[in-house]
Amino acid sequence: MLKSIFEQFADLIYKQKCVVCGCSKTNEILCKNCLKTVHNLSPFAQKIIEGVNIFCAFKYDENIKILIRNFKFNRRKNAAIPCAKLLYNYFKKVCEQNSLDLNPKNSIITCVPSHPLRVLKRGYCHTELISKEFSNLSGIKTDFKIIKKVKNTLPQYKVRANQKAKNVRGAFKIYPNHAQGKTLILIDDIITTSATLFEVISNLKKHSYNDIVCFTLAC
Repeated sequence: MLKSIFEQFADLIYKQKCVVCGCSKTNEILCKNCLKTVHNLSPFAQKIIEGVNIFCAFKYDENIKILIRNFKFNRRKNAAIPCAKLLYNYFKKVCEQNSLDLNPKNSIITCVPSHPLRVLKRGYCHTELISKEFSNLSGIKTDFKIIKKVKNTLPQYKVRANQKAKNVRGAFKIYPNHAQGKTLILIDDIITTSATLFEVISNLKKHSYNDIVCFTLAC
């Protein structure tokens, strides 16, 4: 598929600039100096939702925030690669430290999806792109037909804390398939109040997806 004029123009402008410091002496979207400033959280579950361990790679600090926001809102599609690398490196630490024994042949990667209208506006589903890159790194297959977002909700950051659960209630539809007997690796970008993940995980369990582990880039 040919790139849009906007995407070609964006590539020309941003090709060699770090999204955090603006350094133009790098071929990476996150330069080595800025990469050194971000540090993994401990390789243990930061939260537990409906019995599911939630592992968060980083605190949502300034540099991670800039990276994710550029990815989600500024059409920096190529940010999927460093996001996935950061998450995968953390995933490996979790597996080493927590004996999280995942058999690639018995595991499936999926993600918390965006609504189709949001995907149309943005041009891509950011969590799906991260998941695809994560799959390339890990060798674990993906399945994006399990969870669909059927309600075009307000972005959670625009909703008051006491209204976030209501905002995402009924927003996702779960489709039973062959993956029900496998370990589901659920990927999302950010977790704050846990409302979205609670909605997704509780619905997955209602449809007999019982073996779930979740990884998010930040919290």
